[in-house]
Amino acid sequence: MIAKQQAFFVAASIQILVFACAGAPISLFNVYRAQDGLSHSDLGWVSLAYFIAAALALLVFGRLSNHLGRKPMAVAALLCVLLSCVTMIAMQTSLALLIARALQGFACGVAASSVGAYVTDLGSYRRKSWVALITSCAPMIGIPLGAVSCALLVNYAPAPKLLIYTLIATVAVMLLGLLLQCEETVQRKGNVRSALKPDFYVPKAALRPFVTLSAVVVATWSIGGFYQAFGPEIVATALGSDNALISALAFSSVMVLTPLGGALAGRFVAQRAIGVAMLILVTALMVIAWALHFGWLEVFLVASLSVGIAQGVASSAGMSVLMADISREHRAGMLASVYMVSYLGAVLPALVASIAANYVGVFTLFCGYAVLAGIAALIALLSSTLHSTNRAEPSKPT
Repeated sequence: MIAKQQAFFVAASIQILVFACAGAPISLFNVYRAQDGLSHSDLGWVSLAYFIAAALALLVFGRLSNHLGRKPMAVAALLCVLLSCVTMIAMQTSLALLIARALQGFACGVAASSVGAYVTDLGSYRRKSWVALITSCAPMIGIPLGAVSCALLVNYAPAPKLLIYTLIATVAVMLLGLLLQCEETVQRKGNVRSALKPDFYVPKAALRPFVTLSAVVVATWSIGGFYQAFGPEIVATALGSDNALISALAFSSVMVLTPLGGALAGRFVAQRAIGVAMLILVTALMVIAWALHFGWLEVFLVASLSVGIAQGVASSAGMSVLMADISREHRAGMLASVYMVSYLGAVLPALVASIAANYVGVFTLFCGYAVLAGIAALIALLSSTLHSTNRAEPSKPT
């Protein structure tokens, strides 16, 4: 049996690997367009399938680990990763890519809720800020890791479409073997059917911090969804480069510094951290629009990196406040609700963008995303301020 300290790292590694698998195909999108005849609209719908599958996994299966255990759900996520790798290796049509992306989305939904709750359970002996960093930033660590690793293989290795998924599958098998030796952290319960009923768990006491964090993730995940669906298109048309590594770096730039922002969040009062982060986010989005208009790659990358820092600070600060008083049996449901909003914040704009991509360019699409993110950032700032004010008010005498 693996000790609890090591089991924490196994669970965290599983969560990151699942998202790395989801990030790997992004660097191949231009290859799929050139070799397999996929259109920009096809790629938009494929990304939409990924987000919908993740949202369904969160909505329907988010609380299942409370009944079956954390480990079985982590096993399910790894099996979906393996199956998606096999599908991607054999892919010849857009339908196969859509199926593989749906499997990856489902795995991400399970990883965000059940595996995230497993990480929280196993990390109870650690600083809360570090646990919040992993649970809130795992997608922003894993997805860029997968995208950049795949881009390096596209540029410098033979058969990248085969090699990247072979490597991911190998790591998944290794983690599966380690997972089976880890301890379970919850007692299995009956009445599994009740756990499969779609549920959106938000306790009344946590409503305002939930609204704050929800607005933060909508503001940031919507931009991440834009980069995921249209990142290669941005680099190829707006910034004038067809290099796969540049495409991956451009896509990853909006996420890669998120863990740094998450680490910084613990040094500041949560409300102040969220306010500063949202201000940085809005400013960075305006600079990105300027860079896209004039084709300035360097400015685009710097501004995108700033978005990642803002996302890390605001997400980790918001997650720390939200999860502070959530009991173990409600952690998976709470995380499922958070990530449900996160994926919806990416799904709905992606649906509109997939249709609009046939009629407008990426610059116009980005401007629409930036307006949405700005509104969500304002809501996050107002909600955080109100929550902080209410907590500071002295209670009335009885």
